[in-house]
Amino acid sequence: MIEIGHISHPGRKRPLNEDSYDIDAPNGQAVLVDGMGGPDAGDIASAFVRDQVRRGLLAGESPADALMNAGQALRIQRPAQSGNPCGASAVCVRWHGNGAELAQVGTCRVLFWDGNALKAVSGSEADDAGQPAKSVPSIQALGITAGDKLRIAAAELPWRRGQALVLCTDAMLEQCRPADLREILCDARASAQEAAERMLLLALRGDADENLSALILRRA
Repeated sequence: MIEIGHISHPGRKRPLNEDSYDIDAPNGQAVLVDGMGGPDAGDIASAFVRDQVRRGLLAGESPADALMNAGQALRIQRPAQSGNPCGASAVCVRWHGNGAELAQVGTCRVLFWDGNALKAVSGSEADDAGQPAKSVPSIQALGITAGDKLRIAAAELPWRRGQALVLCTDAMLEQCRPADLREILCDARASAQEAAERMLLLALRGDADENLSALILRRA
C-alpha cells in the first residue's frame, strides 16, 4: 500500500500557480510538473505535460519516454496553446512490486528517504545530499529544449516498507533545509499528508517567491 501526501501553493509573491500534478494510485504512477512562461502560458504548458505524461505511462511508456514524448508534443502544440513562449520541468514515477522507476527533467527534483538517510536522486544513482541534483541543467525544459538536446535523468530504485519518495519543485526544496526534511520524513507518527503540509509551512517561512509543490509517496 502507498500512503500519499500532496500539496501545491503559489508562494508569497506570485498570483498564479503554474505547477500541476497527477497521482494515479491504482495504476501506480504519479507526475509533478513545474510550468514556465507566465499567465496563459506556464499553467497551460504544465497541465498539457501532466496529461500527456499520464497518458503515456498508462500506455506502457517508460517514465523517460513519457517525458520525452510529452516534450515533443508540447513543441508541436505550443502555438495552439498560447501565443507566449512556454515550457515545463517535470518528474514522474511508476511503482510496482518492491521497486520504482523515475525520470526527471529540468528543475523538478526527487528525494529518496530510505528509512535512515535522505538522498537526492540523480540519474541512475542516489547521493547522500538532500539538495537539488546538479546533473541536469536548469535550462532544460520540455517544449523548449529540442528532443535531441533534451537530457532526461532516469533511475530505478528498490522501494520497501517505511521508505518514501518525495517529488518536488526546486523552489520547495531550496526553502527547506535537509535537516528539517529528515526530521519530517523520519516522524512515523505523521501521515504523508501531514509531512507534505509541514514541508509547505517550512517553505513559506522563507522568501517563497516561486510556486511550491511536493508529493510524498510512502510505502506502508
